[in-house]
Amino acid sequence: MKLKKFRDLSLVSIDDDKLLVIACDSSGAIGNKEKDVVKVDPSIIGYFTCHVSLCEILAVGAKPISIVNTLSVEMNNTGKKIISGIKKALKQTEIAEDIIVTGSTEENFEVCQTGMGITAIGAVDKNKFNKVKAKKDELIIVAGLPKVGNEVDINDRDLLTIKKILQLRENPYVSEILPVGSKGILYELNELARTNNLKYILEDKINLDLKKSAGPATCALLTVNKNGYDKLKNTIDIPLNIIGSF
Repeated sequence: MKLKKFRDLSLVSIDDDKLLVIACDSSGAIGNKEKDVVKVDPSIIGYFTCHVSLCEILAVGAKPISIVNTLSVEMNNTGKKIISGIKKALKQTEIAEDIIVTGSTEENFEVCQTGMGITAIGAVDKNKFNKVKAKKDELIIVAGLPKVGNEVDINDRDLLTIKKILQLRENPYVSEILPVGSKGILYELNELARTNNLKYILEDKINLDLKKSAGPATCALLTVNKNGYDKLKNTIDIPLNIIGSF
């Protein structure tokens, strides 16, 4: 087997045709414990931490096969709530019953602050993965809005969701999808340009803060064929902002 890094993903070649795609994310000080900084129900961090890792593997066309949760909390009852959030995120894939969920919890010591990690593992055909590339003259679009901390609401229709990632991945006019996280849009745009050996030109007026954290992948960068942009706008109910082109 051969292992290599691609942006935030780890890729494992398992045979001539298949790649394992591995993504991970973590969360700390968010929950309902005494020392948590952002107070939310634990199911919320389970949902969004899983959301990040799932979006990253789905964006490159991989099918999720396993979710590993490493919870720095007790199973009863914080762990159970986190796992319920994970399962809620998985339901959006419509293949939740085919995905193995496993993990561990902290049962030796009483914990006063919530912490957790998620590793998502998926599989993709090499040919399919290699076709997911940005192209010269494509538009660069932000789908969703960058939000972080208390701005993030699970019911916010302006946020990227797993269902919307799947919808975008099936759209013939969308080449690349790159979820944006805590490093912001501009960082991910530079990664997109670097890994495709392309240069970008930004729009003169952009209504988004390109350096703001997008927290748990509340938005994503898309590269879109110019001829298909209007059709894309009519097929997905999420904010789309053109920020430049390659």
